[in-house]
Order: sequence, then structure tokens, then C-alpha cells
Amino acid sequence: MTDITGVILAGGDNSRFPVNKGFLCVGGERIIERTLRLFREMFGSVMISTNTPEHYFFSGERMIGDIFPAKGPMGGIYSALLNSATERIFVAACDMPFLNPALVRYLSDIACSADVVICSFEGTLHPLFGIYGKGVLEQLEHHLKEGMTGLGRFASDCGARIVHEEEIKKIDPEGASFVNINTVGDFNKFIGGRICLG
Repeated sequence: MTDITGVILAGGDNSRFPVNKGFLCVGGERIIERTLRLFREMFGSVMISTNTPEHYFFSGERMIGDIFPAKGPMGGIYSALLNSATERIFVAACDMPFLNPALVRYLSDIACSADVVICSFEGTLHPLFGIYGKGVLEQLEHHLKEGMTGLGRFASDCGARIVHEEEIKKIDPEGASFVNINTVGDFNKFIGGRICLG
């Protein structure tokens, strides 16, 4: 899928976790390395959205900082999309360890149906796993300048294509793709054992 750039969102401040969440090990591999491997297999190019590039020099991938600082994931999405050589990007947060390749491909295959394609699972919208197209750059910029950084509201305002639970369960029955490790409790629940870094 050379017309889509894979983007890993690694710009968070990690305020609820004692270490860099992307460097947590799952099955002997760091989460961010799992995502890098998947995105390299599926997309023509990969970028990391981060304001601490020194943490990710090892990847050898292009890194993009926030044009609008301290605006959360929306700022990272905007900057990555603006700097992408492709019309669309597929974004995933750096702390999502169980991305389902078939679901990534499914969303990518329907990317032309809307400028934004994201999922809703168990009543929750998941805007940090999905497709964003350059057609929403102007709207993203407006939201950022107005301080409206909620991606749920943005999805509604831009008419995002929502992939619903019944579609998702055919591919990812447990919704494992949407697991993210925000806290030590999340790590213990979904991964278990002693926290380790690669």
C-alpha cells in the first residue's frame, strides 16, 4: 500500500506510566518495534510523530515534531499528515501492542471512502487507530487554532467513516487492536508480569 504512510504517534508525555510505553516488551519485542515491523511490511513509508526524536533514532525512520505544540494527538496527526508524501496516513499510538494486520489492511482498503476512517468498538470511538487524508488538513488546522483538540468531535465534524463493531468483529473479534497501555494497571491486565524494557 504505497499510497499510505504508516505513522506511529509517540508524542505523549507518559504522565501516567513510569517508563516510555513504546519500549515495553510484549513477547520479547518492544511495542514500537512490533508496530514498526507491521507498518514496514504494509506501507511504502513510515514516520514517527514525536517531540523527543532522540528516543527513536534507532529506528532509522523519519521523525516529525508538532507544529502546534502541546495539542495532544491531534497535533501529531496534523503535522504528520502535512509532512507526508502520500495523500493518506494510517496512524496508531505507540502503546498499542496488539494491532491486527488484517484490520489495518481492511481500513486501508476502504480509505478512499472518506478522508477519515476510524473504528467504534464496544461503544468507544478509537481515533488513534485509523486513516486520515490530506482533505481534512484545513479542518484540523482550524480545530487546533481554536483549541478544539478532541478527536471525537473532529470525527463528527469532518464526517468520518466509522467502521462499526459488527464489521470489526469479523476480523478482530476481541478488539485487541484497540488495547492501549496507559497505566501500570493496563500493563498488568493485558500483558502481565514484571514490567520490562527492551
